[in-house]
Amino acid sequence: MNGQVDDAVNAVTGATGERADARHEGDRVTMFEIFFDLVFVLALMRVVDLMEAQPTPAGFGRGVLLLLLLWWAWCAYIWLGNRVRLDRGRVVVAILVAMCALFVAALAIPGAWESPAGTLSPALVLALAFIVVRASYFAVFLSTSGRDRRLRTQLLIDAIPQTGSSALLIVGAVLGGDLQSVCWAVAFGLDFGVGWLASRYNGWRVASPAHFVERHGLVLIIALGETVLSSGAGLGPTMRDAAVEPRSIAAALLAFAIVLGIWWSYFRGPSIAAHRALLRAAPARRPALARDGYTLGHLPLVAGTVFVALGVRLLLEDIAVAPAAPAHWGAIAALSGGLACYLLGLGLFARLATGAWSRAPLIAGVLTIVLGAVALGLASLAALALSAALVVIAALATASQTRRTAV
Repeated sequence: MNGQVDDAVNAVTGATGERADARHEGDRVTMFEIFFDLVFVLALMRVVDLMEAQPTPAGFGRGVLLLLLLWWAWCAYIWLGNRVRLDRGRVVVAILVAMCALFVAALAIPGAWESPAGTLSPALVLALAFIVVRASYFAVFLSTSGRDRRLRTQLLIDAIPQTGSSALLIVGAVLGGDLQSVCWAVAFGLDFGVGWLASRYNGWRVASPAHFVERHGLVLIIALGETVLSSGAGLGPTMRDAAVEPRSIAAALLAFAIVLGIWWSYFRGPSIAAHRALLRAAPARRPALARDGYTLGHLPLVAGTVFVALGVRLLLEDIAVAPAAPAHWGAIAALSGGLACYLLGLGLFARLATGAWSRAPLIAGVLTIVLGAVALGLASLAALALSAALVVIAALATASQTRRTAV
């Protein structure tokens, strides 16, 4: 038994002699990783700030681009943290460097497309921060790969598109404007596309399914928490008045019902079956399930939650100012689009992780798109009420379908 433990430790020690603690079956998420995820979600909410300041198709497109870049960078640390403990040894230093870079990136996000006032523009700061985040991950992963030649080869293959995408981030930051958007979109496409194809080499491993599932669930909870904060920010001034309007309380409760529905539909829905599928899968099959169901399948869930936070914030601001006026198209587009992205993504997640579609969120996602078109002529409070009702019904139906499938 001691010999097996020594072999496991040596497998992640590497030529540098640095001892890294390997992950094992059943390991859970550490407090240090949750702290890292808080910084990541802060960056996501700064994307909301950017889109709130630019509620236009161009602003929404830029927000989507930043969400993609942030998600791909964060996923790299999920795979790293599933292999070795990130809160022990010299690995901690590299993770702290990545956290600092991610924090700086969050600060620079709202001004990422503004004209620079000096030599160091927010876009350039953001590009450099992204590069530091990815370089820290690569350095730690490579140094802890030890005698796992397949993993080292996988990392070296991935380094090729990462180098190209880093160069494009810098070029885009220097060019600015629409050219920046094009360069950064190509950078993501290169990194994601080539990386996705290269993953077929099967150099990755999932040491602890419980850790992998829990980490994705926790970041979704943190994002939902930020959505609650967005609700408070939108109605805060009206709730401090000497006479609180009943509509303010109603709007706050409706916004909270949307958050609750999102939580319920995931944690009482497909996530249960997905966890079981990953846990029961053979070790050789786990990386593909984790890649498809979580790295890919959770992207629309998190992106949808971010847009819901934006839509709720904009709608609540409208309700506070002019509750009887028609809802602003940007608020409806963000809320309905975010809910549709989340619900359709939830159905896709079920299919990728378990092999079976979850019909309830798919139907609700389509209805949300229809609701968005109808809500353009409604008052803000009515649009919020319809969205809340649809999400709650979808959550209950998804949970019911999950229970029937389990039986």
